[in-house]
Amino acid sequence: MSIKRFHLPARLRQIVSALGLVVLFVFTLEGAARVDDWIHYSAPLFKRYEFDHLFRVDGRGLSGAPNAQYLRWRLNADGLRGEDVRPNIGQIRILTYGASETFGIFEENGKEYPRALERELNRRAVPDQFEVLNAGLPGMRVGSGVTLFKELAGRFHPSVVIIYPTPTHYIGVNRPYCNRPPKPLLVISDLWPGIRIGDKLREEFKKIVPPTLQHEIRKISIRWQTRDQPLLDRVDEISLKAFRTDLICAIDAASALGMKPILVTHANRFGKNQLSDDPLRLTQWRQQYPELREAGFLDLELRANEIVRGLAKTQSVLLVDADKELSGETKWFADHAHFTNEGATALAVLLTPTILSITANLPR
Repeated sequence: MSIKRFHLPARLRQIVSALGLVVLFVFTLEGAARVDDWIHYSAPLFKRYEFDHLFRVDGRGLSGAPNAQYLRWRLNADGLRGEDVRPNIGQIRILTYGASETFGIFEENGKEYPRALERELNRRAVPDQFEVLNAGLPGMRVGSGVTLFKELAGRFHPSVVIIYPTPTHYIGVNRPYCNRPPKPLLVISDLWPGIRIGDKLREEFKKIVPPTLQHEIRKISIRWQTRDQPLLDRVDEISLKAFRTDLICAIDAASALGMKPILVTHANRFGKNQLSDDPLRLTQWRQQYPELREAGFLDLELRANEIVRGLAKTQSVLLVDADKELSGETKWFADHAHFTNEGATALAVLLTPTILSITANLPR
């Protein structure tokens, strides 16, 4: 008895063959992406390799993972960005406290503002007299990192803390974060390797697609994300009250630990005169917080910075007005608010006289 062979219809064979080629193509690209990461950054070939692996949540809240690395970002043995903390030989330590603007996103390694500040201070004082510790963590609200802030201060005894808050982190917030227990990070097993080619393709997409087309794509994405939710024209007052309370919490913690706090207003790339690409940049900013309309971001910056200025007066805290001095200088910002190399240096130069004035009488 003969056995009949099963034959797929010609059209179906073509579809299966095409899908096989697509799968093979994707696997080849993904393999190439992993090899590229392995060659340039010693990344693991088969485990997850993501920006979030730089951080962890423990009893202190969000903190950097010691000796962690992702692409060009490296953390030291204490989970801080920068070189290892030097042994204490009498140097004056400065703690920089904030989110991604402090951590450094677009700057080259060693050119984020805490490193630029250390160089500027030592250039204008005795070499190696100052050591600046970068306690910035992307996404950290000024209130949620106070536990880590206290722990670092207890270990390294900085004389000054620079508080550079990010107002947009309080969009939709209805109560302060200070002294609230940390939420654990979503843990994804390393056994599932994740997809790396997506990030690389997105970066290439940004290079070759015209900004106006990217702008339209972002607007479509925002409309889809917010299709079933009400939109905000401006941030609620209760969110700004939480922002203010958390700032006071950080100021009080610094003072209780014997540090001199310096408040810094938040700078951004938007000036008094509107530029042709402002709408594109605002939509790019809104993509992170789609529930807030574009005009609400500049309104939030204005109101939040007035809170910072007001607290500097009522709490008798030194103020460096980065918003007044830096905002609107587009060359200093890589996007809406993150610094270029030049912008980070500009902030460092702006901070230096205030720090030198309050550390002049400290013991050497």
